[in-house]
Amino acid sequence: MDIRKIAYLLFFCCAFLLKSAAAIDISRYRFHVMPETSYYSGIQSITKDSLGRMWYTGPDAVFMYDGNSFYQLNELASKSDPKVKWAYGSLVTDKKGGLFLGTNHGLLKFNYGQFNFELVLPGKIRSICLHNDGNLYMLSGDSLYISGRGKKDFKKIKLPSNSYFDSVISLKGNIYLSQENLLYRFDTRTAHFSVFTNLGQTSFVVNDAVAYQGDYYFLTQRGGIFVTDTKGVIKKNIPITGPGFQTTMSKKIFIDQTGIMWIATQSGLLLYDPQTQISKLLKMNPNDAFSLPNNSIWTIYGDPDQGAWIGTYGGKIAYCSPYDAYVRYFTTSPGGLNHPIVSGFQEDDMGNIWIATEGGGLNYWNRKDDSFRHFTKAEANSINSNMVKRLKFDPDRKNLFISSFNGGISAYEMATKRFSNLNILFPGSKQPLTVYDFVRDAGGTWWMTDPDKNFFHRKKNEATETEIVKLIAANGQALDVEIEAISLDQQQHLRLVTHQGLYIADPQTLKVLRHYVIKDGPYAVNHLGCYYEASNGDLWLGTSGRGINLLKKDGRYLNFNSTNGFPPKIVFGILEDDISGNIWFSTNDGLYFFDQKTQKFEKARFYKANSCGSFYLRSAYRTKKGELLFGGTNGFVLFDPQYLNKNIQKPKVFFTSLLINNQLVSNTTEDSPLTKDISTLSNHDEGKFTLSNKQSNIEIRFSSNSYLSADQNQFSYRMVGLSDKWLKMNPNQHAVQFFNLPGGDYIFEIKASNNDGLWGNEISRLYFHVNPPFFLSWWAYAIYTLIVLGLLFFIMRYYTNKKVFKERLALEALKEQNMRDLNQARTDFFTNISHDLKTPLTLVLEPLKQLKETVQKNDHAAGYMQLIEKNVARIQRSISQLLRFREIESQKITLNPQVGDFIGFVHDVFGLFELYANKKEIETSFNAHADQLFVAFDYDIIEKILTNLFSNALKYTSNKGYVGVRIYQSTAEEQSRLAMEPDHLEREYISVEVLNTSIGFSEEQIATLFTSFNRLSSYRPTFEESSGLGLAIVKELVDAIEGKIWMVNKTNKVSFTMMLPLKKEAGSGDMQSNVYDYTISEIDEILLEAVEPDLSPKHARKSTSILLIDDDPNLRNYLERRLSEKYNVYLASDGQEGIIKAEKIYPQLMITDLMMPNTNGFEVCNHLRQNFKTSHIPIIMISGMGDVNQNKTKALEHGATVFIDKPFEVEYLIQQIDTILKNQQEMREMYSKRLVVDPANVTITSMDEELLIKAMKFIEQHMANPNYSVDDFVSDMNTGRTILYQKINDIVGMSIKEFILNIRLKRSAYLLEHADLTVAEVAYQTGFNNAKYFSVCFKKQFETSPSEYKKRYSSENNAV
Repeated sequence: MDIRKIAYLLFFCCAFLLKSAAAIDISRYRFHVMPETSYYSGIQSITKDSLGRMWYTGPDAVFMYDGNSFYQLNELASKSDPKVKWAYGSLVTDKKGGLFLGTNHGLLKFNYGQFNFELVLPGKIRSICLHNDGNLYMLSGDSLYISGRGKKDFKKIKLPSNSYFDSVISLKGNIYLSQENLLYRFDTRTAHFSVFTNLGQTSFVVNDAVAYQGDYYFLTQRGGIFVTDTKGVIKKNIPITGPGFQTTMSKKIFIDQTGIMWIATQSGLLLYDPQTQISKLLKMNPNDAFSLPNNSIWTIYGDPDQGAWIGTYGGKIAYCSPYDAYVRYFTTSPGGLNHPIVSGFQEDDMGNIWIATEGGGLNYWNRKDDSFRHFTKAEANSINSNMVKRLKFDPDRKNLFISSFNGGISAYEMATKRFSNLNILFPGSKQPLTVYDFVRDAGGTWWMTDPDKNFFHRKKNEATETEIVKLIAANGQALDVEIEAISLDQQQHLRLVTHQGLYIADPQTLKVLRHYVIKDGPYAVNHLGCYYEASNGDLWLGTSGRGINLLKKDGRYLNFNSTNGFPPKIVFGILEDDISGNIWFSTNDGLYFFDQKTQKFEKARFYKANSCGSFYLRSAYRTKKGELLFGGTNGFVLFDPQYLNKNIQKPKVFFTSLLINNQLVSNTTEDSPLTKDISTLSNHDEGKFTLSNKQSNIEIRFSSNSYLSADQNQFSYRMVGLSDKWLKMNPNQHAVQFFNLPGGDYIFEIKASNNDGLWGNEISRLYFHVNPPFFLSWWAYAIYTLIVLGLLFFIMRYYTNKKVFKERLALEALKEQNMRDLNQARTDFFTNISHDLKTPLTLVLEPLKQLKETVQKNDHAAGYMQLIEKNVARIQRSISQLLRFREIESQKITLNPQVGDFIGFVHDVFGLFELYANKKEIETSFNAHADQLFVAFDYDIIEKILTNLFSNALKYTSNKGYVGVRIYQSTAEEQSRLAMEPDHLEREYISVEVLNTSIGFSEEQIATLFTSFNRLSSYRPTFEESSGLGLAIVKELVDAIEGKIWMVNKTNKVSFTMMLPLKKEAGSGDMQSNVYDYTISEIDEILLEAVEPDLSPKHARKSTSILLIDDDPNLRNYLERRLSEKYNVYLASDGQEGIIKAEKIYPQLMITDLMMPNTNGFEVCNHLRQNFKTSHIPIIMISGMGDVNQNKTKALEHGATVFIDKPFEVEYLIQQIDTILKNQQEMREMYSKRLVVDPANVTITSMDEELLIKAMKFIEQHMANPNYSVDDFVSDMNTGRTILYQKINDIVGMSIKEFILNIRLKRSAYLLEHADLTVAEVAYQTGFNNAKYFSVCFKKQFETSPSEYKKRYSSENNAV
């Protein structure tokens, strides 16, 4: 009975121990080792800063790891005193994110913005810890320091004794200090030290502590773990031993999320379960890439996000997460896998794995001790070939069958552990057969495949014979198929996976029962390589280039590829997770699985690409535990689908560095745009930095705070300012580059996903601005805009002008045609009318000459006849000039150049004018640069040009003046006036200057000299009084012979110069005999005009004076003769002279012509009306300019009284004069009799009315003053007595005295009519001292006495 109890107890203990051991599965602890550095010493402290960067220290080094690179920052830490040796201790990150480093020279605080350390507490820091109140507690010297709110605000507390304190520990709201075997507790409220517990031996110095379920676990260096209650009572001691149960040094203790304690020891990582009190030592495993990097663990740091970090000797740090997937990668290693190519797997009854390699034989993996054993052909008891293709157990699992390349099939007997050869030989050659896959049916027949050769089988009864067989189609024809894999279905039919699809055949007859292919698909879709029959009856078939095929249980045959949800092309192996039912695939693009819940294919993110090389065909196996194995060309991978934990950490991105033009820049770099470290600029708009246009090529580097399989992290970014589209980056890509960024504001936004594809919620942003180049700046764009607008304007203007120009051209062409037609019509009209006019003029002129001979010379009629004869001749001359000008305008001139002496010709023409020049006593001169000049010229045209120039010069040169002619070779400056280049070989360029005495002319006058009828303008030149065509004809004739003519003012002289290009060689044409006829005719007319008829009779002086202003002497003399019969007539030859005379003689009326030299009629009217002395004088304006209505309106606006158009009858003019004078007299009477005495009722309409109002104003002001005299009135008016008298008399017809008396009487009548005053009172109020004299004057004015006048108006008012 006792034996049974003991046995039962032992069995229970063993079961408990097994159960407890199972609680700590060391295979689940996977450590991701960070990239190695050159540092060799131990890592004694690790922390994570507020951004997510990892910091760690060795005894003499400080490192930072940002997820991309390691940085040794000794220089930054020792910057305050670089000449001394620095030793580094603990790193602490407080609750506000502040990073502190304890050193042998004091406490350093890291400045994130400036990326440097600042010394905040001098002195050697032995130990440092962060308390739950947020303060730092440090041991330095003989004191305990506690950090305050300020950066350098520390509270100093003296330690209780002179003994050395080793470390300070924060635990469950209390601070503990270790001193050899004693452990003190410090009360943070009272600042009191008390002994908490005594651990016994002095070597039991406490390094670290954790709390668990109300107990405290204090870790000592060599005394293990002491468990106490909250009062310090020791409950137990947990020894920590290494190999051989020897005490090992311990440095750090940590408790993870599952309640397992981690103890850092020199022998490895001790895992202790306080619930079961079971511990396991985790050591470095060279065959496991995720094992400890070193057995000497120096420190453990609990990551605030998740998991824990360890620091080891040799400068290595590694990260372990509870959310890591259970995955192991096996590659070749000493004592491990002996060959990289893994072709298959099998598991024995003990859970160990047989591994087939293609080149390394057979490997046996003992999973208990994680060891490998190798079976190769070279050994005595071994396999047939090292090129193993397939492994299969028999149904009883007593034998392991191994097929190989050129080795047939061998068997390994599990009981005897012996290999045997089944002698699978090739028919005929008897060489070992290459078997890729095989199956043995229920009858014992072996079916074997080789896709490169044939299909074999060997029956059970014929052990040594192997036959080549072929499938038989339905039509009885043998099929040549390439078979990759073979199996038996539930009906024991052969299932053949081939390059031509899936065949189901009868093993007895080899007839094809069913053939599954994807019709009309590419070759690759039916090129099958592997298969797997799922638990639900679906058959999955991998293809060699078209994804995966699925034969459903209902017979449907489907294909999944990149077009319908399955991206990979090649499938190497297929397995099923028996728990979830998911189907797993090894492919050319890593591992995929088909999720039965979502019915979608997903990629396994845990798998590191190419960790096994390329996967191997049909190298896939599932263990009894549900683990999946996939082999490849560089080892194999093992994972448990049930332990593919999802990483729940949402990563946050931080910026690590900035490169500009491929150069790393920081806030300390010269000319850097950064004022702070780039890591601190995330999401800070105020930290926006500016880049110049030469810094537009940038690279931004970044990382995240998720370190679990960090190479699988993925980033997505966008550059706001360039695009709003998010771009996903490749895994393990930690930088993005931008080239030639245009000027503008940018926000670089980035987010990250962890290794399982979980995206973080936070977006990190980097704000910056790029200045555009000068040609892309805003003001440059403003200039470009203006330029573009200008170009658009000019283009539009160009096309508009072009369109307008075309329209104008068409219009001008039409107008030109109309003008040609009009000119022709005018020429025809003038030709016809000249003929019609010349005939009656001849009939007038000839009888007039005969009548003239019958009249006595002293008769007045002779003068009128002479005047008629003279003006008829003027009409004839004007008609001739008009015809010549129209002939020139119509371009009917035909040039007839003849050779002759040009200088002699000019001299002869000028000589003909000597008679007229002598008559006016004008001095003449003729000069030429040569005596003779023989050239070809048109005699007629030159004669007309010279005649007009000479006659004008002599006619308008005053008596005793000067007229000269000079001929010379044209200067270069004068030749430049020509439109074309001078041709000195063919032509002689001669200038002829005509100089005469005269006043100069303005630029405006010179500009109109050569225009036709320029006298029709407001100004008529003194040198052209006839038809206005002389100089116009000269200009047209000079242009016809391609010459030039111009006029220049000289001192008291006027110079007309013409330049003529005359041919040196003679042209055709005959000499004219009457070459001087035109000149002689012109001289005769000039001499006739010079005779002035005597038309001025003598008359007695009249009472009325009239001023006549006209520039035509004939009309002026004739009107003087007619008007002098009734009036005194004064004459003026132009407007200026007329104004002067008007201000001297004060005529009763003026007659002025409209168009006159110097001052025209409008200007005369304006001047007189604005002058006080002459504003009252009536003006009659006469004109012959045409456009009667316009000129009449304009004349009246300028102050003319009457406008008369030429020609007019003199009797009509005299009638108008009489009417105006009569009206003026009546106006005087009106002013005299009906003068208004109330100034408020007077409307100012003229200067005369203004004068009357002013006069009445002064009289009204002195109305009661009897002494107000004429002199007083003249003084008040501030005008000359004579002028004022003349004005008053002309306006009202009274003297000044009579005017004053008239106003007084008008006022007295008004008072008698409206005021209740006596006659005497009225007399005194109106300036009469004597009432009797008042009555006399009143009766004389109003033909009644004042008293009667008052009575009459009183009775009228009463009657009303």
